[in-house]
Amino acid sequence: MTGPSTADRLAAAYALAERLTAEWRRVEVLDRYDDLGADTRRTGLLAEVLARNGVVVIVPCTPQSVTAVRDRHAASGTRYVEVRVDERDTPERTAATMHGLLAGHG
Repeated sequence: MTGPSTADRLAAAYALAERLTAEWRRVEVLDRYDDLGADTRRTGLLAEVLARNGVVVIVPCTPQSVTAVRDRHAASGTRYVEVRVDERDTPERTAATMHGLLAGHG
């Protein structure tokens, strides 16, 4: 998830994680803000490895940092969906839209 507002990205990521967890899906939110010094390439690698092993990985990051995650998934052929969190939508609405896409309803 990318977008201009950190709060909106994080809220949407955790709202989506809650929806997926309620469906007994394995979910991990890689919140770089827990570790401000985190290397974006390392985050991309971790996201790709988890996704390859059946975990739905949500990475809320700045548009500048998303390249590492995108490149990692493209190189391995791992499924990947990128969503821009728009300030006009609420985080809950963004989570609902993403949930629909992941569930095949969007």
